[in-house]
Formats: sequence, C-alpha cells, structure tokens
Amino acid sequence: MTPRWPDDLRPATLRQPDQVSCGATTVVAARVLLRPPWRPEDAVAEIRAEHRKLTSTRSARDRLQVPWPRRFGTPPWAVADALGVLAGERVATVVTRPRPETGYDVLVAQLATRPAAVYLGNAWLPRHVVLAVEALDGGASVRVFDPSAGALVVVEADRWRDQRVGIAGWDVPWAVI
Repeated sequence: MTPRWPDDLRPATLRQPDQVSCGATTVVAARVLLRPPWRPEDAVAEIRAEHRKLTSTRSARDRLQVPWPRRFGTPPWAVADALGVLAGERVATVVTRPRPETGYDVLVAQLATRPAAVYLGNAWLPRHVVLAVEALDGGASVRVFDPSAGALVVVEADRWRDQRVGIAGWDVPWAVI
C-alpha cells in the first residue's frame, strides 16, 4: 500500500527552490513517504544536494551514469534509480506520451505499492516532474505533489487521458517512473 502524505509535513515545506530542481524535489518527497519518520532538517539544502547527486556521474546505486547538465533539470534515469533505491525494487521509466490512457493505467498500478514520479510537458518536450502519491476513488483521480507550488493537487483520470493535466502550466504526461 502506498504511504499517504504525512499529516505533520506541510507540502509547502518541500517547494522546489529553483527552476530546475523539480525532479530532485520529487525524490526528496518520495524519501519522506518511503522512509518514515525521515524529514529533511533543511529542505532547500537537501533538495540542492539531491539535484547535484542526480545529475552527477554516479547513480543512487553508486554506478556510473550519464552526466547531465544541471540547468536542464533532472534526467529520468536518475529519478528511476533513486526511486528504486528508496522503494527497494527495480523501477522502470514508462514512456506514456504516445498512449496517455495506458500511461494512466500504469500510474495507478504503480500507486498500489509506491509513489511514482511523472514527467509532464507540452506537445514537444517534458518540462516538469511531479510525484503522484495516491490513487483516489479506485483510480478515478490521483493526488499529486507539485514541487513548483509546494502543494498537493488532485487530477481526474480524464484530464490525464486527454492530456490536460494542468499542473504548473504543463498538460502532457510524458513518462511514469
């Protein structure tokens, strides 16, 4: 069962500190959910340190990974590796852009056991990473942590499937991790 957002942590506490750390912020939020009672002492410092790790040449499993320019955000393979370490399982990146209906089904299935990162963007590029934390009403909607707002939002299944997600100005789901 996916852990719920903790009552003792305001989502705003984990608001991303800059324009490129949404992926790192989702990993920090996932750590809060998957490693209770862990909480960051200094959320901004923790997020920035996580971003440096996720864009470095060493993965969360201490393997070589393709380095990534920090100004481009966080690469999906690094987020997948970090979530895998936190969840204690292999985590795959499922490209959902061409089939958003299937992507939503994958997302809801992942939420049965763990939070899932989702890359959102426009028709041409993925631009933002959020953390889906809970499927609601049997999968009719999903509760999502948006690191840009530091808020939990609910997105109905039809908005995902119709590529009208509307989180931080991004509508198109590109990948579920």
